[in-house]
Amino acid sequence: MKLIPKMCCSALINPILLMVEPIRLQHPLTHRLLRFLACMLAGGIISQAIACIAAYLFINDSQAAGMVAHIVVQQLSYYFLGCAFAILSIANILIKRDASSLKKIRLPLLILMIAVAVVSFLLIPRMDYLRETALIDGMPVMLSPFANYFQVLNILVILLLLTQIISSALVAWRLIDSESS
Repeated sequence: MKLIPKMCCSALINPILLMVEPIRLQHPLTHRLLRFLACMLAGGIISQAIACIAAYLFINDSQAAGMVAHIVVQQLSYYFLGCAFAILSIANILIKRDASSLKKIRLPLLILMIAVAVVSFLLIPRMDYLRETALIDGMPVMLSPFANYFQVLNILVILLLLTQIISSALVAWRLIDSESS
């Protein structure tokens, strides 16, 4: 007669012991703070996009609407960079403390930070310079010799704003998803 190990006998008698117990987060308040910051970041970026669209819809002059939209983007960029930096810093601290599930938010956060910085500190100031140069010559920028260059920069800004929306939503989704799994 073979002896069945004690664990197997108890598992045969009580099938509840075979169920997997969910893994609990080690730092629940910190994870909650990360989720809150990520949702605020994603909501802020979506609100920024809506504000830019509203500027173009409600202001008849497209050059003035672009200037207002660019001011909104530049002013909110400090908030977005600070929030993304805070999320990345806290996540890195938790990753060092064995919360490896947060590794999946690093890349989207870095992409978000680069997109915000490029739009706010490189592209929009260049577009403002082109706009001012055209106005000094007495014409709107879309009728100046810089019109094609300005249009390319404008398309890049729109693409990078879409990148910001996607990456911030991805960060928020991954943080919310890590809570439920």
